[in-house]
Amino acid sequence: MSIQRCATLRRRHGRAMAVAVSAVAALAAAPIARAQDRAGGEPAPAPLTYTVLPAASVLEVHSYRSGLLAGLGHEHVIRAHAFAGTVVYDARDPSRSSVALTVLTDSLRVVPAADSADIPAITKAMREHVLNVAGFPEVSFASTDVRVRGDTVHLRGNLTMVGVTRPVELDLTLHVTPEVLHVSGSFTVKQTDFGIRPYAAGLGTVRVKDQVTFRLDIRAIASR
Repeated sequence: MSIQRCATLRRRHGRAMAVAVSAVAALAAAPIARAQDRAGGEPAPAPLTYTVLPAASVLEVHSYRSGLLAGLGHEHVIRAHAFAGTVVYDARDPSRSSVALTVLTDSLRVVPAADSADIPAITKAMREHVLNVAGFPEVSFASTDVRVRGDTVHLRGNLTMVGVTRPVELDLTLHVTPEVLHVSGSFTVKQTDFGIRPYAAGLGTVRVKDQVTFRLDIRAIASR
């Protein structure tokens, strides 16, 4: 990824922080409801494009310990601090909607825990050996199929990590108004499906499970 592309993502992140407070206020004030035909039989609005607000969103990866001495290890939460994305939502035909999200891998940080003195070592291993941040500066998701049923959206798409793309499926809770879109939920993947060797220490007596869980709580504001 070029330096210019990194700078563009970070500028988007900065602009998002500037509007996050007003967006969250709009979300709290607006009635949460599915986009649907207006009262009186008027047609639903044209597709809307929403821009993800990183400052008002949470994107985390949860890892779980295993191994002979798993009780001596820690389960860790890794949080993204720089990401950008768009959601195109078509209320008339939700199947024509789309989602795209890109995360800068050098923005991933282990969430501190009171008894986690090993965080620096884990962060170094994650950056250099697990994700190879220097060689693969982005993790991305692009939807291939969107199905909405009630307040749930089922997404199929392609997740790309360390240069490897694999299909994933996930169910998210959906709340959408003409001003703000909010989705939340989680999904699980295997690191080895992406060619990633799970982190291990102590000759493998303490290691991270192959399966990790992505947790999303994403807010986006309609682009005007």
